[in-house]
Amino acid sequence: MDKRKTVFTTVVIGAGIMAIIDRIRLHNKVEELEEKTEDIGRCHNDFYLMQQRYNKNTDEQLATIQEEIGSVYEHFEELSKGKEDGR
Repeated sequence: MDKRKTVFTTVVIGAGIMAIIDRIRLHNKVEELEEKTEDIGRCHNDFYLMQQRYNKNTDEQLATIQEEIGSVYEHFEELSKGKEDGR
């Protein structure tokens, strides 16, 4: 009977130690995932800001191109009027 109690106590203690080790590993994994999530959040914010700058630059370039196209059409109209008046 005494041997049985010793084995049972050893098994219970072993299971308790295994449970504690498992909880420690789980806690470490959670901390690691939280760090990775924060890193991803920072990367996302950096990408968002970079994309905003790129979009602003592209919008400015498009506005310049539109102005140039408008200017070219105005010159064509003036040339057309000049040719019509010259006939």
